[in-house]
Amino acid sequence: MTRPISDLTVLVTGAGRGLGAVIARSFHREGARVAINYRNSQAAAEALATELGPRAAAFRADVTDPAQVAAMVDQITDHFGAPDVLVHNALADFAFNGDARTHLDRLRWADIARQTETAVGGTLNCLTAMQAHWAAQSFGRVITIGTNLMQNPVVPYHDYTAAKGALLAFTRTAAKELGPMGITVNMVSGGLYARPMPVLPRRIRCSTSSHPKPRWAG
Repeated sequence: MTRPISDLTVLVTGAGRGLGAVIARSFHREGARVAINYRNSQAAAEALATELGPRAAAFRADVTDPAQVAAMVDQITDHFGAPDVLVHNALADFAFNGDARTHLDRLRWADIARQTETAVGGTLNCLTAMQAHWAAQSFGRVITIGTNLMQNPVVPYHDYTAAKGALLAFTRTAAKELGPMGITVNMVSGGLYARPMPVLPRRIRCSTSSHPKPRWAG
C-alpha cells in the first residue's frame, strides 16, 4: 500500500529543536500534518509550529511515561486525526562532547539505563499508544533514529551507543511482528554531522523489512 504524505499525520518525538526539528520541517515541506513532540523545549516547539502553520502543532509529553504518551496521542487525534507515522527521535539529556564524555571507569549502569529508557522505552510507549489505529487501517510507519557509531565508534559514547544498539534490536523484532499487519518499522542511522539534512520521499511505501543501510549525515 502507498499513501501520499499529504494524507498522513506524522508524530516526531523530540522535535522542538535539533535533528527532530529538521525532520519535522522536512515532513511538513512534503505536505504532511506534523505533530511536534517536546518534553522541555516548549518555546522552541511552539515557535516551530507557528513557523510551519496550521498543518503543524506542538504537543508535550515525556515519552518515558506511558500515560503522558497516551494522552498526547489522544490530543493529536483530536487535532489532526490519529497519527499514521511515528518518527522516534527523542533522546535523554546527553552532551556530545568527546572530551567530557563518561569514561568506563566512571560509567554506571544507571547511565546506560537512562538512555535506553528513552530510546527503547519511548519507542515501546508510542507503539503501544498507536498500534491499534495502525492495525485497524492496515497501515502504519515507524522510523527510529539510530547511529552508525555502533559500527564505527570514532567517539566511544558508551551509554548513548549501547542504547542505540538496543533500539536497533527492538526495531528489528518489532518489524518482524508488525510487518504482516501492514506496519513497517525501519531505522535510519546517521553518523557525526555538522548539520542534519534528511531527504524524505513524497510517498511512504509498504515494506515489511526493517532497516536501510547506515549513512553519514552532513
